[in-house]
Amino acid sequence: MSNILGATDFYLNKLLFVVGTLITTFFISSLIKKSLDLVFMGVKGRIRTISSLLKNIIDVVLLIFAVLIILSDFGVNIVPILTGAGILGLAFSFGAQSLVKDLIAGFFIIVENQFNIGDKVLIGKLEGEVSKMTLRITVLKDKNENLIYIPNSQIITVIKLKSS
Repeated sequence: MSNILGATDFYLNKLLFVVGTLITTFFISSLIKKSLDLVFMGVKGRIRTISSLLKNIIDVVLLIFAVLIILSDFGVNIVPILTGAGILGLAFSFGAQSLVKDLIAGFFIIVENQFNIGDKVLIGKLEGEVSKMTLRITVLKDKNENLIYIPNSQIITVIKLKSS
């Protein structure tokens, strides 16, 4: 009987650890994002775009850390996972060349300050207001409120239109 209770306590402790880790990760993510909002409050353009990208990166990194912590608590050796992730990342970069092109193009769009969230632009034949930017895609909202998703590697020419 005590063996059953011990097993129940063990699994309950593991479940509580997983839930606690995820809640802590969410709390830390929210705290960092709120801090970024305070730091970049009232700022527009390029900094706002970089802030948005930072928030996405923070979510991904914290989620990866949380999963690794949880796996480690369950007795999984995470060293081979990290090693495999490095090797897989290298293989993935060779196999996903268009994704890498999108990321590199997105990086240069942001660094060179070609356009920012809120700018009205003409990209090729597509016109609209930049509503979202990531390293991979740029999202335009046209005059009919339609969202247009453009992979950054396909952005060849940009005309930044005057605001009305």
